[in-house]
Amino acid sequence: MKKFYASVAMAVVIAFGGYNAQAGTPVSKRKMEIAKQHIQQVSVQEAANMKGAIFVDVRSLPEYKAGHVPGAVWAPRGLLDFKALKWFPDKTKTYIVYCKTGGRGSISTYDMVQLGYKAYNLKGGFLAWKKAGEPIEKGAPKGMGKGVK
Repeated sequence: MKKFYASVAMAVVIAFGGYNAQAGTPVSKRKMEIAKQHIQQVSVQEAANMKGAIFVDVRSLPEYKAGHVPGAVWAPRGLLDFKALKWFPDKTKTYIVYCKTGGRGSISTYDMVQLGYKAYNLKGGFLAWKKAGEPIEKGAPKGMGKGVK
């Protein structure tokens, strides 16, 4: 039976051209396409120079703990659209949203923009921030997903 399922899995991979799980599903790809049409992205340099901006990390908790933008608020993507108004009550502030490479960040930025926030997506995500040699913090978030008061 295991051989049967392995064969089916291999056939699916071959039929769909070597689908990459990291690239997302057709639904997530479509969400990213829509989001990117309605949001603004900022480069690492632009983000680092935006005085007073609040960085919002929408990655998983293990990703956040392993390294994040100093002072970034942990607001997991799966809860952001449910909790944004509570976590980020001040819509006059500027928010820079990021994930690992930009996909989840784009979708989350779009959610925040739809809710009336001045939000930007960090182009290239945390990996771009790290590659640019910008400072990084490690450890658990203060407040565990409670946002900014």
